[in-house]
Amino acid sequence: MDNQTILISGAGIAGPTLAFWLKAAGFTPTVVECAQALRTGGYVIDFWGLGYDVGERMGLTADIDRIGYHMREMRIVDDRGERLTGFGTKVFRELTGGRFVTLGRSDLSSLVFQKMKGATEVMFGDEIVGVQEQADHVGVQFKHAGERRFDLVIGADGLHSNIRRLVFGS
Repeated sequence: MDNQTILISGAGIAGPTLAFWLKAAGFTPTVVECAQALRTGGYVIDFWGLGYDVGERMGLTADIDRIGYHMREMRIVDDRGERLTGFGTKVFRELTGGRFVTLGRSDLSSLVFQKMKGATEVMFGDEIVGVQEQADHVGVQFKHAGERRFDLVIGADGLHSNIRRLVFGS
């Protein structure tokens, strides 16, 4: 099963994470992303539990802890920014053994991407426009890069997945 080629659509958090682990298992992943570069901005996420375990196994926790927000209090404020209520976050640190941090989604995405960059082909600014399953491969038509063959195609392209639409319809 080594050297099987796997196309992953989406360079957010899931796609590069999957590419990292597939490469470690001996596969040859390729990531395609319709955006021209990694996305920036977005929401903050609470990072703990299984995600923290995976980050630890990927060697990311020191960077995650360094760039993350270590909140002491969660506040609800009014439209003037005045505190209405809130609660301390110490309980989260206690329940998770100190393995709890809040960080920007794009910060986590960038850290994961850096772990797989250089070991995985990445195609920015392109997208899958056709998928044709064959007996021994999957034929993929890209918007810009023509046609290629892969052993497996995986959609990690989010809520409005292009892959799901192409394979299963609207």
